[in-house]
Amino acid sequence: MRLEQKPRMPLLEINDLTVDFNTPEGQIRAVDHLNLHIEPGEVMGLVGESGSGKSITAKTIMRLNPGNAMIQRQSRIQLHRDPSVDVLKLRGKDLRIVRGGEVSMIFQEPMASFAPAIRIGDQIVETIRLHLGHDKQTARKIGIELFERVGIREPEKRFDQYVFELSGGMRQRAMIAMALATKPKLLIADEPTTALDVTIQAQVLDLMMELREQLGMAILFITHDLGVISKVADRLTVMKRGRMVEEGHAQAVLHAPMHDYTRKLLDALPHLNNLPQPPAHKPEPLLSVRNLSISYPQSGRRKAEAFNAVPDVSLDLPRGQIIGLVGESGSGKTSLGKALLGAAPISAGEVVYHVDSPIRLDGKSRINRRKFARVAQLVFQDPYSSLNPRMTVRDIIAEPLEAMKICSSREEVDQRVIAVAKRCHLEVSHLRRFPHAFSGGQRQRISIARALVSDPQFLVADEAVAALDVSIQAEILTLLRELRDELGLTILFISHDLSVVANLCDHICVMQHGKLVEQGSVRQIFLDPQEEYTRRLISAIPVIEAPSREPVIARC
Repeated sequence: MRLEQKPRMPLLEINDLTVDFNTPEGQIRAVDHLNLHIEPGEVMGLVGESGSGKSITAKTIMRLNPGNAMIQRQSRIQLHRDPSVDVLKLRGKDLRIVRGGEVSMIFQEPMASFAPAIRIGDQIVETIRLHLGHDKQTARKIGIELFERVGIREPEKRFDQYVFELSGGMRQRAMIAMALATKPKLLIADEPTTALDVTIQAQVLDLMMELREQLGMAILFITHDLGVISKVADRLTVMKRGRMVEEGHAQAVLHAPMHDYTRKLLDALPHLNNLPQPPAHKPEPLLSVRNLSISYPQSGRRKAEAFNAVPDVSLDLPRGQIIGLVGESGSGKTSLGKALLGAAPISAGEVVYHVDSPIRLDGKSRINRRKFARVAQLVFQDPYSSLNPRMTVRDIIAEPLEAMKICSSREEVDQRVIAVAKRCHLEVSHLRRFPHAFSGGQRQRISIARALVSDPQFLVADEAVAALDVSIQAEILTLLRELRDELGLTILFISHDLSVVANLCDHICVMQHGKLVEQGSVRQIFLDPQEEYTRRLISAIPVIEAPSREPVIARC
């Protein structure tokens, strides 16, 4: 007689999950009757555009939804351990099971996830001691080893720094290290590689897969990056407006999608097939950078040598063009972009704006901020921390107009706010909401609208589309091209996503360790790179090979 093998119990089961939110406009359904299960050791991909309910699903598993969220009674989330638990009935200290114990999460925005006044290392040590019971010295050793494994240079030094002292990519890597520190059975990764360059992204994904094999850890991988999903996921669930529209084996869904929405996501991926021709002529520069150096004082050390983020950079930014600035995280891209706006400490050299009344930034003389703000604006890398949580979206976008007294009446302010909101694909009916009511991609669009509302001549876009799904990203890139063509806007587009840069920019500059190592037209950089570092960046771009389709470049 042959005994039948008992079916394996899923690690996590979600049945009929329905989540509503009470808002000033009424009740909004964020997740609509979702059914999902995750097997032990499995990587489940959860994809969809921003606002589709991916992050709300993850936060519901960890019981981290805001107070205006309502989970409907029929919803069930079962975590099968010894003994099994009903996640939605956990209370008090039992919540530790799904908040860093057997379930851990890599959050989308690390700047908002770390305490700004406590050193990163102290926060990680506390987490390890609380959940694993190690002493302080052992916990510190584990934390530093994890920093090294996720690709943070000088891990011991970085371990003792504050979150605001790290670049965006380094913050995300520190967040990943913290989530992995407790060796969870289920790791929820909410856009874990959004802020990472392609080379570090590959290292982090390899690390997560390695830990999955070593620990039997399951992963719920939430992303809009279909290229990454194709490399790591066993099964794939596609969500749209809170509902599951397609589910199945990852390769089957990506190569033979059944739903029109899934096909739309695949079609929106940027291509490298038709690189733009270089401009016929090079315009006069809008601004010139001459022997620019940027140094930051070391925290807590009065006599310590300053950290030289950018040692010596010179370049011209042509008027009416989009200039891409690429490189790995920590290469000095953001520091250079901020210095061009007078927002980073210039220790040597100068930046000159060739406008009607020339503006000079040299780190010594003061500038008229109100006048300068009408010339140059910044789209921040982290929209959550750059948006005032106590202001409505209307007031956030209108703030530059009111601060600079550009408009003569409130009606004129409202008209300009509505116009720029529409251009950035924001619903006018949502202008009365607060930032916390929006997904990461929607917050970034608010940040872009605020930068555009004062009609500047120069825009620094620091990872402006990193948090956007591919279809919304395509709309924003089209908008930036329109602004360049119609308004003659000059844009410095800072990114680690080379496929986006190739489809958007006229000129590319490559940075490594604070130095400008190569620059040229898009075709020069991608077809004939001169530096080994540039070749390595290009070769690391993930490609989806789909039957009957052109090879497409996935967002990084």
